[in-house]
Amino acid sequence: MAVTTVESAVPSTVRTDELNRLLRAVDAAAGGASRAVEVAGDPGAGKTLLLTAAAHRARTGGLTVLRGRCAEPERDVAFRPFIQALMSWHAQRGPGAPVPAEAAALIKALATGPAEAESADFTRRCHYYTELRRLIGACLVGAPGGMLLVLDDCHWADSCSAELIDMLVRWPVEGGLALLVAHRPRQAPVELRAALRHGVEQGTTDAVELPALSLEQSAELLCAPPTAPGVARLHEQSGGNPLYLTTLAAERTDHTQDIFTRGGFGARLLAETSHLDDLTRTVANAAAVLGDTFDVDSVAEVAGLDRDRACAVLGELRRRDLIRPASEPGRLTYRHPLLRRCLYATMDACWRAGAHRRALHRLSGIGASATELAPHIDRSGSATEASDLRVLASAARTALHQGRPADAARWLSVALRVQRTTPCGPADEHVGPELWRSVVQSLAAAGDDEGVVVLAREILAGRSLAHRGGATERVPAVALLSAVLAALGRDEEAHALIAAELGSEPALDPGSVALLTVQQQVVKVLAGQVPVRADAEALVRRTAGADPMTAAGALALRGMCALLSGDTCAAESALYAASQALDALDNGSQADEQESVYLLVLSWSEALMGWYGPACGHGDRALTAVRERGDAHLLPPLLDTLAYVHYQAGDMADAVNTAQEGRAVARAAGRADHVGLSDAITAAAWAQLGRVSAVRPPRPVGGQPLTAPRTPLNALLLAESYLAAGDGAAALALLLPRREAWRVSEPVAVLAARGYELLAAAGVQSGVDADSIQEWADHAAEAAAAVALPEQHGHALLARGHALLARGLAEGAAQCYREALDLFGGASPSGARAKELARAADRTTGGRPEQALAELTLREREVAELAGEGRKSREIAEALRVSPRTVDAHLTRIYSKLGVNSRAELARIVALSR
Repeated sequence: MAVTTVESAVPSTVRTDELNRLLRAVDAAAGGASRAVEVAGDPGAGKTLLLTAAAHRARTGGLTVLRGRCAEPERDVAFRPFIQALMSWHAQRGPGAPVPAEAAALIKALATGPAEAESADFTRRCHYYTELRRLIGACLVGAPGGMLLVLDDCHWADSCSAELIDMLVRWPVEGGLALLVAHRPRQAPVELRAALRHGVEQGTTDAVELPALSLEQSAELLCAPPTAPGVARLHEQSGGNPLYLTTLAAERTDHTQDIFTRGGFGARLLAETSHLDDLTRTVANAAAVLGDTFDVDSVAEVAGLDRDRACAVLGELRRRDLIRPASEPGRLTYRHPLLRRCLYATMDACWRAGAHRRALHRLSGIGASATELAPHIDRSGSATEASDLRVLASAARTALHQGRPADAARWLSVALRVQRTTPCGPADEHVGPELWRSVVQSLAAAGDDEGVVVLAREILAGRSLAHRGGATERVPAVALLSAVLAALGRDEEAHALIAAELGSEPALDPGSVALLTVQQQVVKVLAGQVPVRADAEALVRRTAGADPMTAAGALALRGMCALLSGDTCAAESALYAASQALDALDNGSQADEQESVYLLVLSWSEALMGWYGPACGHGDRALTAVRERGDAHLLPPLLDTLAYVHYQAGDMADAVNTAQEGRAVARAAGRADHVGLSDAITAAAWAQLGRVSAVRPPRPVGGQPLTAPRTPLNALLLAESYLAAGDGAAALALLLPRREAWRVSEPVAVLAARGYELLAAAGVQSGVDADSIQEWADHAAEAAAAVALPEQHGHALLARGHALLARGLAEGAAQCYREALDLFGGASPSGARAKELARAADRTTGGRPEQALAELTLREREVAELAGEGRKSREIAEALRVSPRTVDAHLTRIYSKLGVNSRAELARIVALSR
């Protein structure tokens, strides 16, 4: 996330509690009392900003504010921060204004410093500092509103300044002086820390330690709510340090190294290293090369020093608080990873590459893991060795096992580059197809499309696949990579891969050309597009002499395109031929990548035709193979296909389970279209199971488009879920928001009758006029006649029944519903709806009670007859020798089947049937 900078003339800080504690000392000074405050915090904790905010408030309140700052180069200059602060008083009074006499006297005394004799003699020294204290008290006369003396970065304070602070803390001056002393506790001299601690114990000093920011404070600093994406992670990575937090946030906006080498953030981080001598900087750089943690011996070898010398320099870095002990005994770490990265980015590139190779040899010698060695191979420049391949391949496999596909892809890419620069040898086998396929599949499962694009280039440029004429391994690799890219929404890159291969020299053999030509159309399907029918027809002709697998794939594509264009006769012929061909290839072994894709195309087409048995068989066969190989890119469309098949076949539990799994893998892969379809199937299936509230889709409001991915099939399924919930208005708003056009694009021809029927059903529930419902019923009849599929004819009959019902012709409507039920069967959701509509129409006419009772089981008929006689549940239970609970369960099912709500209505139906 980006850092939002709010320009303000008033300094502010998110550390309000700490600021209030400082302001209490300011208020005391304004009232004539003196108070000291110690402000302690790590580098970047916000000490200076806190002091600035306090100084602004003090100045606004009428106090005289003096500021001084210690610096490392000036730590041998006596009283430097005090003199600087007093000189700032002169600057505040304006040009030409004289320095107050009291301040001039104090500056003179400070600049003169204690004489050598006084420095050696304790009594004289005490007299000197007492005189300084008196002069400071005299300065308060020139500050009638009180004085705030701010001393920053006192960890670099000279010994004289530390003694004077000790004097002011032990014996506060009279007249209203607020003394703020800020330092880094890990670097401050012992004398200063002891003096401030004594002041705290004495009660003259308040100790304000700056802890890590809370999540809420970090969010406030970034001008974002705590729940905003990335805020919690930035807070965790920064450890609540304001400087690190803003640097990390800026890095998310600018991914280059300029933020560390030229930006203001990097300058602040590197300021502490600007005074390092060459030897100390070399050791610091060697430690930065080694990684997050390091030991003395490794630093010595990488820096080219003996151990004792390296140890002494590391001690100096610890005194500067640049490095600290790590959690693991015997190891060290930089104060924060950002500091290490800044040093790493600014060191000489040639020296850095050599240092990485030295680090690699050192770590290899002490048995470091491949994961620890791989970064050094990656950054050691062109000085690669054949043995690096084994290390990189091992690191890639480890990353895969640990669920880090991006790292696995990184190490594999490095290995493929190393392979191109080293002679052929046995090490090449470490980076073969088995490894790169696993990495590609893991990237696809994580939805890392950019990672697949980058890795695909490295794979095809690898030594084993670089020769374009060798199609044995290269063409299947191109087919697989293009399928993965298309499934991840990168269809342009997928088409580019195939086009480059087809146009390669030397020319490919006819079989490879046929496979890639079919793959061009498969890529469109996987990307959610529909191939042009003419292209699919030409594809069948071009693959007439190809191998049976490729020819079957062409037939499946031809059938799909014909079906989606409404030519069900041609679709039936092509799909039957494809099914026969693919079934003939099923020898009991696992389907390969291409066969799985063709089975997917065939299964989805069969589902749209209403052939749910074959669709389920082919889909399951493909799914088994895909799971075995880990082809994550094919899981979302396969699972959605099978979930839809289960739903249409009436297997609602399987539909929900499969759709939920499909949603999970689709979401991980970043496929919003498949997430939307999974949600629609889940909502429709739960509605059929009577649990409408389990997955309640968003209700369209006011005709405004929903933001969720929407397709014609999604809309039909969601409309069915609304109708099952009795919310016809929502279904109508979804399909026809303004009564003039579809909310989504009109369904393809094979689903058009179903769409118009759902419109008519929603119209009946919503009280739409009969003429509109009749118009939709007429469209449904025309659409069903065009495709000549039994299922669509059933929807046309349902639509006709809706039109009749809207005109009050319940008996004719019931007859249409019963005819539709005969076509659908009772298990499918459309069949269940037809059965319920027929019952409702029968109840409206008040007839056919014997037909209603005929739907009951024998036991249910017995319970119904006894209940119709007026017997209670306990009496029925005794007569049938069952429990009263069982009788109640039977009655619940009877009420549902007969569409009644009371025993009185049940008794009437039983009486009419006799």
